[in-house]
Amino acid sequence: MKKNQYTVVKEVAEDIVPMFNTAKELFLTTLKDKQMSSETIRGYDNDLKQFHTFLRDGSNAPVFVNCITTESIELLVKQLRKNKLAAASVNRKINAISSFCNFAVKKRWFAFNPAADVDRVREKSKERAYLNVEEIQKILAAITHTTIKYVVILMSNTGLRVSEATNLRLSDVDFDNKVLHVIGGKGNKDRDVPLNDALIEQLKTYKDKHRPTTNSLNFFATSKTGGISQQYVNRELKEAAKKAGIEKEVTSHVLRHSFASQLVQTQTHVAVISKLLGHADVRTTSIYMHADQTDLQQAVNTIGFLK
Repeated sequence: MKKNQYTVVKEVAEDIVPMFNTAKELFLTTLKDKQMSSETIRGYDNDLKQFHTFLRDGSNAPVFVNCITTESIELLVKQLRKNKLAAASVNRKINAISSFCNFAVKKRWFAFNPAADVDRVREKSKERAYLNVEEIQKILAAITHTTIKYVVILMSNTGLRVSEATNLRLSDVDFDNKVLHVIGGKGNKDRDVPLNDALIEQLKTYKDKHRPTTNSLNFFATSKTGGISQQYVNRELKEAAKKAGIEKEVTSHVLRHSFASQLVQTQTHVAVISKLLGHADVRTTSIYMHADQTDLQQAVNTIGFLK
């Protein structure tokens, strides 16, 4: 009788296959050893915890690594889709499980990766929201929290991710050389982002006049915690947008998109935009390349075949 892939998984010796959570901690340790960012590791941890709960509740028994099958992953996907989770979020969870299973294969707990044949959910292509200059200014005027106002000023003028902005240290802001040193960005990569003169003046004003007295090394700080959370920034940003009468869904990532969109409109080369945003692949930057109806009309007006 020909063995199928599920039989192969079950034939891995039970005495060498660890519990799911034990294996997960080993996996996360390898991510730390690879110097992946804390945000990335936290994401993997949360997704795998959810999968563990799903497996445990489905069997009402201790969960070992070899409880993972292609069917179990597909059942998780089915449940997530039933719960209306966005396609991108579902695919992120599948990718987290697949990375974990690849690790298990290397440890010889699996003969193959059971996530390899799981289909990703097709994502609908949609135009990403962005803010124009007037909308950014309205939001800034509506923000009452001084520190968050300057965080938003920074993000909208540099394209920094909210994690990069909130993790910024005093030593990372180089006023003399007009540059921000982004340390340990996404993928744990460093990059330098130039500052224009107007932004330098804003950051100096915050540091000299508004930053609370604290021993914290964070550039953006509060007297209570010595820092500021990403969640707080997004919450205040959303409230300010609502107060300003902006109906778009405004998040910190929309500020990043708005920065990129401004550069696109000024004919900045996509390779330069990619470098500023810290993208490993210039193809990633293409998601920010949007076109409105005016752009489309101007494009077709250049066609001269009927002249």
